[in-house]
Amino acid sequence: MPAGFLIVYSEPGEFVTLDEFQDWYNNEHVPLRMNHLKSFLTGARYSAVDSQIPSWTALYDIDDTATFSHDSYTRLRANRSPREANLVQRLSILDRQTSELLVDSGESQLTTSLASNNPSKGLITHGLGNDEEKAREWFESTVKDLRNSEGWVRTRVFKCIDNLKTGVSIAPGPEAQVVPKYFAVHEFTTVEATSSPKISSTALLSDVRKWGLYKAYPGIAQGNLRNFVLDCTHTL
Repeated sequence: MPAGFLIVYSEPGEFVTLDEFQDWYNNEHVPLRMNHLKSFLTGARYSAVDSQIPSWTALYDIDDTATFSHDSYTRLRANRSPREANLVQRLSILDRQTSELLVDSGESQLTTSLASNNPSKGLITHGLGNDEEKAREWFESTVKDLRNSEGWVRTRVFKCIDNLKTGVSIAPGPEAQVVPKYFAVHEFTTVEATSSPKISSTALLSDVRKWGLYKAYPGIAQGNLRNFVLDCTHTL
């Protein structure tokens, strides 16, 4: 099975306060995955720095795409807590996309990507259309240019294998569920480095977004949960 990837765009909206949204994400939603599932290799959340909506995105590296159909993962959504079920119904946007890795420029010594130790501070995400060959060609040419961009860390292209948009602001009907089949995630050492990268501008690109790191989470797969708990206790 190919490596899996989960990206979720979200917007609290008028019926969920930011404090409630953050408390749910940080203390219930993410820990249920990162603290218990070794299949969730990394997990990080970013906030928009481009003043666009949705304002938040969460990204997770998954061991392989088989995880998406495994009971250890699917039961988390099937058996939501009353609190989570209620909050999800009130969110303005929850756009969940499961995917598989298509191509990867490779890990860098500059950051640990989405892992909690020295994570990438800035991201650019965007769609790449529905043609795999064109997406691969775009990747090859763009990565050559990005290698000369200061602060660039990594670029990956993913193939969306399933998606679902829900929320009080999502229009009914199949049109609202359409997303690009292929999308890219670019990582940078700083948010400032996202301002002028050498990304090839073609008709393939859509929904270009820029993000700054909010938090990268420790996890059982990273083997750093105990140290994280001790660090939190020490700071209290």
